[in-house]
Amino acid sequence: MTSSITRLEHARTLKRMHLPLNMPVEERTFSPGYSKHWADLMNAHGAFMIAVGKYSDGARASSTGKWRMVKRRLMALDQAAVRCAEFSGSQQDEPERVVMANFLQARAAPFIQYWAQAIDAVDDGASLTIRPGDIPTWFDEATQ
Repeated sequence: MTSSITRLEHARTLKRMHLPLNMPVEERTFSPGYSKHWADLMNAHGAFMIAVGKYSDGARASSTGKWRMVKRRLMALDQAAVRCAEFSGSQQDEPERVVMANFLQARAAPFIQYWAQAIDAVDDGASLTIRPGDIPTWFDEATQ
């Protein structure tokens, strides 16, 4: 349902995203299939970030086993993104298809590509220093 009246919670979200406050907002309920694929992608991202954290910090940090876990989690994240792309391509619902495709193209693909290249470089013997600004954004702070 699209409303020409901006509700307070919409205005707050639009402001945090630096978007015009008079932008139309559509509230939708996404399909169960979309929701499942989205949740799987977000869970895979979370599992990857936990693996990176465990490799970077804590007991057995920088161990071979933790490194292999980082690589497996990245592979799982990539596979979840591929499944989302396949699902998105089969969707008849235009808004669902557009939202998923845009997220995959603008956020997931650059993030996965960055980490895949970083992992390949380390596997090839390169020394790697990662600064927070180097990593492509998965979510904007305002949307977390």
